[in-house]
Amino acid sequence: MGSIGNYFGLLALGAALAPGLAAVGAGIGEGLIFSAAIQGIARQPESQSRIQTLMFICFGLVETLFIFGFVIFIMLMQRFPTPDQITTMLK
Repeated sequence: MGSIGNYFGLLALGAALAPGLAAVGAGIGEGLIFSAAIQGIARQPESQSRIQTLMFICFGLVETLFIFGFVIFIMLMQRFPTPDQITTMLK
């Protein structure tokens, strides 16, 4: 029973941490991207269109981090047993 409990405990820990850490990482990355873009546009207003294009490309790349975290969360949640399976494991 100990190894089964450890397995499900670590599974629950991973499922709990994956979307939260992904959201924090994406939030920090997006903040840095937009901060740098605003500073760049403020210094060189004539290059606004180039900076905005690069900003949105980088924003899309950083946003995939959260999507990957959410996909990992869904994959881990599918590994949890049903209540019927738990009762048969405990017997």
